[in-house]
Amino acid sequence: MTVTPNQLPNALSPTTLAEVERIRTSGVLGATGRLVELFDYLVTRSAEDRPPKEAEIALAVFGKSDSDSMRDDPVARVYIHRLRKRLDDFYLRNGTPSGARLDIPKGDYRIVSTDPAAVAETPAIVEALKTGPTVLAAAPKARKVRWGMMAAAFAAVLVAGNIGAWAVLSQPAADKTVDITETGVWSEIANSERPLLIVVGDYYVFGEYEEQLSLKRLIRDFSINSKEDLVQHYRNDPQGFDQYSDVAMQYLPPSAAYALADLAPIMRSRADVQVVLASELSPDRLKTDDIIYVGLLSGMGPLRNPVFAQSRFTFGESFDQIVDRDSGKKYTSEAFLAAPQDTMYRDYGFFSTFKGPGGNRISILSGSRDTAVMGVAENLTKVSSLAELEKKMPAGGDFEALFEVKGQKHVNLETRMLAAYQLSSPDIWRGADANPVKFPTE
Repeated sequence: MTVTPNQLPNALSPTTLAEVERIRTSGVLGATGRLVELFDYLVTRSAEDRPPKEAEIALAVFGKSDSDSMRDDPVARVYIHRLRKRLDDFYLRNGTPSGARLDIPKGDYRIVSTDPAAVAETPAIVEALKTGPTVLAAAPKARKVRWGMMAAAFAAVLVAGNIGAWAVLSQPAADKTVDITETGVWSEIANSERPLLIVVGDYYVFGEYEEQLSLKRLIRDFSINSKEDLVQHYRNDPQGFDQYSDVAMQYLPPSAAYALADLAPIMRSRADVQVVLASELSPDRLKTDDIIYVGLLSGMGPLRNPVFAQSRFTFGESFDQIVDRDSGKKYTSEAFLAAPQDTMYRDYGFFSTFKGPGGNRISILSGSRDTAVMGVAENLTKVSSLAELEKKMPAGGDFEALFEVKGQKHVNLETRMLAAYQLSSPDIWRGADANPVKFPTE
């Protein structure tokens, strides 16, 4: 369903109606799709002063049957969470010229108009984005937000427009920050004095040209990861050399933006944060910096060999298939085939944390597809799920874990840990005997 402001009852104020129209026409929710439909539905019900229940949203927006909507189906809650993030993004980018902003109160499915002055830290962050670190330092209410965090977000925006690293800044300073940074999974990185490096998995893309003039299509080949690789690959193939060319393009998966937002409490705890692409990670930083990798299993770049050198897991026919070496069990992501449809599917996420060669800490938040990356990042940055994870963690701080993530249309609905195994960091860097990992080429 699509509802435009001039179709709404008069229960909403003119200022609120104007904000509804401003958001709808901005494109922040997309031109069509579930987020647009959910926003329109909430606006309509709020205008009628009849906030819907979760089951009503499942029926009206997501087409659930009556019996399905009465069960504990999290799809409505997940999309409400996404919608809140999009609204945060809109106001971070566009401000509140009318003196009002739209919000969805926690635990209440309705659209309300609020005074932006009530949001404690957002004004300081927005001003800092405009003028730099001196303004941020002078704002008493923004003490929890470090300039390192701002620099990290700026760096991510500069390296690729589609990462949406503004999402990191759109998260308000949560009162759960201390709890997360004191957990066994994150305490070492959160309290370290080393620089923190956020590594985002990226992909080199080159072009196929028609008659050397017209760009026909973009290609991703796992065996070609740079312009130099492309030249070398086609050096002895004159036809291919003329047909394929560098287009100076790197691709970043959209899940990286959501994962960075979930990692905001960890990043806020650090003064020195930088963001780099995996393809630009230099080996020396594997020794000097604490590292958090965010991205797909296929995009790790130089991190790939250390991560899987002593791993219990390897890959099958593609990066969509994870294999347990000992049991031989295969975990194959269904996201590629099922994501465009309404059917639910299983994706598989991977987390690993171990000591680097210089005593630094390296942590990996990854998965076969975007749904799994988002599920792992969200699961490992929630106080409740971290507490549950720590009960199942192997002894010692170095371990790896496999997760099953239930998804629907690229939305992570439920995440559960399937297995966790202890790692030996010294063995990783000593080059101790291990089964060699054969990485897929496509």
